Amino acid sequence: MSGNIQGWLIYKKNDAERNHGFIGMLQEEARLRDIRLQLVFEEDLSFGVLGYKFAVTHPLFDIGDISFAIMRAINPLLSKQLEQLGIVCFNSSSVSEICNDKAVTYQFAARLGIPMLDSYFVSHDMFDGKNFGATSPMVLKQSDGRGGNEVFLVHSVDEILDKLREAPAKKFVLQAFSDNPGKDIRVFVLGNRIIGAVLRESSTSFKANYTLGGTVRPYFLNEAEKKLVGKISSSLNGDFIGIDFLLDKKGELLFNEIEDVVGCRSLYSTSDVNAAALYMDYIKKALE
Repeated sequence: MSGNIQGWLIYKKNDAERNHGFIGMLQEEARLRDIRLQLVFEEDLSFGVLGYKFAVTHPLFDIGDISFAIMRAINPLLSKQLEQLGIVCFNSSSVSEICNDKAVTYQFAARLGIPMLDSYFVSHDMFDGKNFGATSPMVLKQSDGRGGNEVFLVHSVDEILDKLREAPAKKFVLQAFSDNPGKDIRVFVLGNRIIGAVLRESSTSFKANYTLGGTVRPYFLNEAEKKLVGKISSSLNGDFIGIDFLLDKKGELLFNEIEDVVGCRSLYSTSDVNAAALYMDYIKKALE
C-alpha cells in the first residue's frame, strides 16, 4: 500500500476481530485515495511523558510517519496524547470525552435545550435512596457502557442499590422509563451531514440495539428532526458519530446518547450507503 498520506486505524484487539469487515473496507477505500492506513491495536501502544516530552511508541511502527489517526478505540487520553504530537484524530479527544460518558453527554445536550428523559447522575457513594421520590420502573445505565450493555431495568430503590454495589467504582445515570420502550432511532452523521438513519425495534426487550437482536429498518427524518440533529452535530463538531433518540408517546424524538465509535452494521443492512468510502473522502478533504 502506498501513499503520501499515512495514518493509523486504532482498535482494541477484541473489537478488531468483530469488525474485520469494516476494517477491510476502510483500508481499501483509503488505498483507492492514495492513503496508507495501518491497523494498529491499542494494546500495542505505549504512551506518556518521556524526557519532558509527549511520547507514543509502537514496537513496529513509527509515530513520526503518520499525520492522522482514526480512533475506533475508546480512549480520550490516548487521543489527546496524539493531538499533542500534531496528529489529527477522527473523532477528536474532546468529542470522545463527551460521548463516552453518558452523564457528560446529557450535560452537553441540556446546554442546548435538547428534549430528553429526566435523568439523575448516581454512584454507589452518592445514592442511598432515602430522599428519592421517582416512580418505578426506571433505567439504570453505567455512564461508560456502550452497545446496550450495562443497562438495567430497575423497579425499586433496593434494586438500584444492589446494582450500584455490584460496581462501586462506576458512575451511573438513572433515567425515567420511556413511554415507547423497545424502539429507538439512530442517525449517522458525517461532519454535519446526515448520511442515513435507522429505526431499531425489539419485541422482547426495552433495549432495541441491533447487536442485541433487535430488528432494523430505514428511517426517514422529517425537517424538524433534521434540524434537531443539526443542532446537536454542529455544537459537538464530531467527524463520524451516531446520534440515538428514543420516542415519546407522540412519536417525537427524545435525545438518548451519542456513539463516538459508531457501528455501521445497521446502516449497511438497510441502505446502499458506503460509510467507509464517505468517511475516507471526508478525512482526505480534512487533511488537505
